[in-house]
Amino acid sequence: MVDIHFNQALYEACPTGMLAIDNDICIRWINPALETMLNLEGNELIGKDKTTLPESLHALFDETDILHLSLNDEGERWLYREVREVTDGTDMPLRLHFYQDISPQVLAEKENDQLRKKVDDLTITDPLTGMANRKATLQAIAAQVTRTRRYGNPLTLGAMRLNHPDMPDTPLPDVSVLSLAHYLRERLRWADIIGRYESELFLLLMPETDREDAENLLQQIIQECQEGALSELDGNPVPELAIGVATWEKGDDPQRLIQRTLEDL
Repeated sequence: MVDIHFNQALYEACPTGMLAIDNDICIRWINPALETMLNLEGNELIGKDKTTLPESLHALFDETDILHLSLNDEGERWLYREVREVTDGTDMPLRLHFYQDISPQVLAEKENDQLRKKVDDLTITDPLTGMANRKATLQAIAAQVTRTRRYGNPLTLGAMRLNHPDMPDTPLPDVSVLSLAHYLRERLRWADIIGRYESELFLLLMPETDREDAENLLQQIIQECQEGALSELDGNPVPELAIGVATWEKGDDPQRLIQRTLEDL
């Protein structure tokens, strides 16, 4: 037979936080490790239930894996919990909650997420094609629209949607998208800007270009691709291309210009 006092000594010496809740959903006892985690004395918790504890500690009665506690003087705390059922020396059932403080790991993950977001915000190239990504494309369109408003020179925006030739609802392989991106970069003028606006939608910003010239250029590109201009496909499908074109008009902002271009697809 195990000595109850010996068990109590083990619980008190355990570095893992422990809490016992009885049948009345009251806190029966806590060990010193949990007192340290919560920065509270046991007598502030023992005998309390959910109605007599501050709302910030109500999570102690939940049985989720992760607890998020807001402690007034200690800030936020995250604890990992496991629950076991036992009986005490009087055969009274207890629910033992075991806690590990995972606050450092959670805070580190939050910091990593913030850093990743900052990196994403600073990134201006599409990782697959090396083209301008959506953010950089929008910035380029805004800059060119501002210039056109000021000087009145022509500006045309083209859209090129890539479709799978045999399975329209199936995404194209990366190789097909990359092959077309390489071709467009070589085919267009140095002043033109190509951006990957969506996974299978490119926007082509063409300064000093009217609508007719832009349409002729895009139609030529479609024909050249159909006639085998794309290389490095390695048996992957040649994208089926749909195009839309819009020329800047007085009153257009960047979003309006994009909208009219996409409506022309």
